[in-house]
Amino acid sequence: MQDKVIQRCIYGSLARLLSLVVPVKKQLWVFGADYGNTYREGSKYLLEFMLKNHREYDCVFVTRSKNVISELRSKDIPCVDNYSLKGVWLVVRSECVFTTQAAADILFAFKRKCRKFYYLMHGMPMKVALCVLSKSDKSSGAHRGFWAMVKAWVTALLTCDRHLTDSVFVSATSDFFAYWMRPEFDNKTPVKVLGMPRNDALFQPWRMDKEKWVADVKSKFVITYMPTHRRYGKGQLSPTPFERRPDVQAWMQQNNVVLIVKNHPNMLRRFPSGGYHPYESSTIRDITTADIDPMTAIYHSDVLITDYSSVWMDYLLLRRPIVFYIYDNFAKDDVGLYYDPIQENVGHPCYSEDELFRLIKHIKANYEAMRPAGAVVHKFHKYVDGNSCERYFNEITDS
Repeated sequence: MQDKVIQRCIYGSLARLLSLVVPVKKQLWVFGADYGNTYREGSKYLLEFMLKNHREYDCVFVTRSKNVISELRSKDIPCVDNYSLKGVWLVVRSECVFTTQAAADILFAFKRKCRKFYYLMHGMPMKVALCVLSKSDKSSGAHRGFWAMVKAWVTALLTCDRHLTDSVFVSATSDFFAYWMRPEFDNKTPVKVLGMPRNDALFQPWRMDKEKWVADVKSKFVITYMPTHRRYGKGQLSPTPFERRPDVQAWMQQNNVVLIVKNHPNMLRRFPSGGYHPYESSTIRDITTADIDPMTAIYHSDVLITDYSSVWMDYLLLRRPIVFYIYDNFAKDDVGLYYDPIQENVGHPCYSEDELFRLIKHIKANYEAMRPAGAVVHKFHKYVDGNSCERYFNEITDS
């Protein structure tokens, strides 16, 4: 840890010095995600859109993960280590900086006159957690001690001096979400209804068929369970449905049904050093640590089970049945909600394993009738076309 701090300070000092003398290079765009740890979300999809359609731009993915670098190089996708001289050089010269989780997805991209920042939302607002995320970078030092304030100042000076509200604009999928987003960004950052770049993949079967997926479930009726985090990863892991129900698993076996479990990545913090040991059987598969893109998981799912994860918003675009499995009082006891998706007629609620099983059987027997209504889809998605990346690019280049 000490070595990493020293490394940040050295590269950060170099980046600060270079920023004083090295000009920004036009059409050099850098992309980052998940605090530099993964290759996913909006940055992944907008980058690949650019590589395919706008080769006149110099687009590079910036990461601090050796595994991501190895993966991207095997796919001939331009990438660079944030902790390297080349990485510092590219970031210092970048014109546009794209992040998906927080400003710290890419380090050393300091505010400059000719530089623009774009925050590719990793989910539309529903949980009050978005408020904590968007303002965590700029929380007031009034309630912090002296050394904590010094540390925050040094961190901003040498690694990341920007906030999410410094974005040129942020994108919503509909006016419904734009309403909730504007105060989250202090009504300072414009909110434009363009869609989410990551959602374009749901309209690209040729792409989804090549993405990593569970090989032996393609002929099955796939139900995917994707719950949200509990207390930002510090709470209890969501229970695996039907883990102790041999009767349900027997029915699943007889009816060619498989349950895929993908827990929220924040929950893995409770299991350091690979200590996550999920329950699995012939009918229940856990892909939490399998490095499978969430868009791929939902694309290959016939039914989505969630609770208060924003993944239902993405899944709506597929117009497939959505189940809200409410096994605890998350809305009251955890981060809280702006609105209740159940009250918006998005999906079908249940509150116990018995209810969940009955609902699954009903959906399988009445699949078409259990799909969300078109009016519900369009309330949360102005565009249902897979062209969000193109709209995003046009908005950037036309402004």
